[in-house]
Amino acid sequence: MTTPQIGLITLSLFSALAALATGADATRITVTVDRGRDLGQSFGSLFELTSGNTDLVIGAGFQNAYNTEFRADRHAVQFFIRPTRGARAMTTEELPRPNNELTGSYLFSRDGVVYSAYGGMKTWDTASGSWRRSDVRHETMRVGNATLTFAGSSVICDGRTILEPPEAGSYQRFFYAHGHLCFYHVNRRDKPYRLYLNDKDGFSRLYACPWTPEQPRVELASAVTLRLPVVGETTFAWGQLGPQIVTGSNIGGFYVFQDGSWKIQLEPVITRSYQLYSSLSFAGNLLMGQYPTGRVFTYDGKIIRDQDGWPPVLPGVSRSAREAQTTAVYGGDLFVGVWPWAEMWRYNPDSQSWSFMQRMFDHPALTDKITHPYEVENKEHPVLNLWGQRITSLVTNGPDLFVSTSSKGVAKWKPEAFPFLAPEKWQSYGKIYRVTIPGHLSAPTRWTDGPTTLEFIIGVNEITIIQDGTRLATTRLDGPLAKQLEKLKPFKTVQWGSGIYGHFDGVSLKGTIAGL
Repeated sequence: MTTPQIGLITLSLFSALAALATGADATRITVTVDRGRDLGQSFGSLFELTSGNTDLVIGAGFQNAYNTEFRADRHAVQFFIRPTRGARAMTTEELPRPNNELTGSYLFSRDGVVYSAYGGMKTWDTASGSWRRSDVRHETMRVGNATLTFAGSSVICDGRTILEPPEAGSYQRFFYAHGHLCFYHVNRRDKPYRLYLNDKDGFSRLYACPWTPEQPRVELASAVTLRLPVVGETTFAWGQLGPQIVTGSNIGGFYVFQDGSWKIQLEPVITRSYQLYSSLSFAGNLLMGQYPTGRVFTYDGKIIRDQDGWPPVLPGVSRSAREAQTTAVYGGDLFVGVWPWAEMWRYNPDSQSWSFMQRMFDHPALTDKITHPYEVENKEHPVLNLWGQRITSLVTNGPDLFVSTSSKGVAKWKPEAFPFLAPEKWQSYGKIYRVTIPGHLSAPTRWTDGPTTLEFIIGVNEITIIQDGTRLATTRLDGPLAKQLEKLKPFKTVQWGSGIYGHFDGVSLKGTIAGL
């Protein structure tokens, strides 16, 4: 991508906005942006503003996230108003289960629709308050105005197959970024993980295939490949940071694709647990949710660093075998979901403080005498930690954050095998919750080849997103945040093209701020 044209407006230009401090008029933040050619990149931040009294930060951008199985919607823009300190009011509403037989759920969002992926693809229908069968059968992503579909070991673009399954083994975990379709080719030959000997014994390979939607097929002959040290290596999380595409394997390897070649950043150790379950662009770094620390590691493009206390450990539980499975930006804050006690944490980047928000299960009682819930009751089962408690998804949609839960694996409930969870306790595994914190709004944007204008409007009691004159989404504001906005001061600092979502990766960006 070419270097974007980004301006910085300083405090001196905002003296004329003093009238906005009364809260009587709406504030309109307008950004005209050319995202360039869509090659699967992360588009990053549009702007970030700090109020004159430093009580609020207001920003917008495109989230760059990947959680265990699914990538966040790259074309959905987020708009947030974040208090710089203090608690945030949060409501949690339990939604119907998408499946009444399975012990887990995984969610993703595309084009403003929330999908449940297990037990048959379903979509959440807000009007009826129920899950509906979907015509979509597989994970999808938009590339410009084209749609990629990842169907098992095949890839489909707008109805035509561009990559067919391999003759041996399977293609796993597709990821398209920077004009390359990336995936793992795994052939374990039904044997345990082991060091690579030769292809006949089995292999895992990483592929980066140059491809754009104009090409009829993915040409494997043009792929850049890396044979991995351990047979059976695959991934829980892809990510991207600037020009880099990264992936952490389930055996502890960490691999980077940049400038047309793969690099081994961390060697896998077959005898040691080290797994990365999520990735999230956050203020210039890539955050990676890790097991077994349960912490979020940072990657700056060169080094992965453990962040002590990111997030803290909930008092009263074991500090062992923890997993930061899910990460998301919601309301301008960082949210993290942690196994095995389904802890949801929030980090405020202004006060640099963590807040425990909620445990997503109400049983069993917390204890540090065991590592995982129900491991005593489950001691005769070959998988001792089967009933550990996951937060599998943190999906932003409209003003809300959709949260899903699961046991260690998603399986059909067997009451005769686990009487300690009968008749109803097992149903906590696979629940869906809709969490709402005032000050967040996200919406899918329409793709344009060339400039598009996005408007972010802060009214007396609502915030709105508009694209090229068409309203995309709106939500009401109330409570303490609305009162803070009534006292909004002229902006102390304004950044165009940088912020919590990372650096803007496009051709050009121009922003203005005005009152109505």
